[in-house]
Amino acid sequence: MLLRVNHETKLTYSAPVSETVFEVRMGPMSDEDQTTLGYRLQVAPMAPVTAYRDGFGNRVDLFNLPTPHREVVVNATSFVRTHRRPAQSRLAEVAWPGERPVAVEALEFLGASPLVDESPELDAFRATLTEPSGSVADVVSQVMEGVSRHLKYEKQVTTAKTRVSEALTLGRGVCQDFVHLFLGGCRGLGLPTRYVSGYINQSGELATHAWAQVWASSHANWIDIDPTRQVFANDDYVVTAVGRDYSDVPPNRGLWRGRAEETISVAVTVQPADRMPADWYELGAQAPWPDTAGQFQSQSQSQSQRSGNGSSQAQRQGQGRGNGLSLQGARTGYRHQQSQQQQ
Repeated sequence: MLLRVNHETKLTYSAPVSETVFEVRMGPMSDEDQTTLGYRLQVAPMAPVTAYRDGFGNRVDLFNLPTPHREVVVNATSFVRTHRRPAQSRLAEVAWPGERPVAVEALEFLGASPLVDESPELDAFRATLTEPSGSVADVVSQVMEGVSRHLKYEKQVTTAKTRVSEALTLGRGVCQDFVHLFLGGCRGLGLPTRYVSGYINQSGELATHAWAQVWASSHANWIDIDPTRQVFANDDYVVTAVGRDYSDVPPNRGLWRGRAEETISVAVTVQPADRMPADWYELGAQAPWPDTAGQFQSQSQSQSQRSGNGSSQAQRQGQGRGNGLSLQGARTGYRHQQSQQQQ
């Protein structure tokens, strides 16, 4: 299936702010289940954009606006062909407890993480799960059923920073919370599981979506599972980033400096397409990764060379393992940008 994804993020300020440092994880990856045919990022006001890979292999686009402004608009457009391998049947072929030892690349996704915190609430949830048996597909289905018993889907009761222990106490949440609880359940069984940020092709109100990937064996590799909808992912799903939990893969993260109030608005469309538009071929779509190691330029960088490199102390300190921007805002005068919760 060929999908066109458009993701617009707009941040507005009640008064001019002096600087913004902004990073996004909106560029879909290419792997065995999907191929990114084109990705373009447009930034207003125009600014040079530096693209790099974080510690999890996700594409990150980073830019700095060093002059006063009252609005920042980021528009990411992608064409992705999905060819997802059958998920449930692949997990059904792996008997529980699965292959041991765990592959090195999966070890990081066995323990606690900032938003999937070890807590009495999580321990109590794990205690309600039935003794795992059968295939890995059976075990995963049991955990999904447990998640659905403990959480009710409801918007605006949690935030992008809500930990799984808090969501369990509330008994409510959105897909982000469902995934965190699923991660906690699977990891408690010794099943490596990671958080997925991306998009889903569905009717109705759209936003960035979240689900999980379970590692069952070196043969099955990573399998996509949506605990919110209680399904194994199909070709309607597009992956943009993976990590330990949401804190590793927010679609946007940033810092800004000024005396103002910030408002965020997000618009996402995902639509099937017959083919890529001719102008994408003529102008050249951005490749998901550079041919050689190192940084590469995005479309908005090539459009805005006259504005200079815009490098600031915040930007220089911002690149790192997974979490990207990590300034302690209180000591530098910067304030943290709002993140868009995944619904």
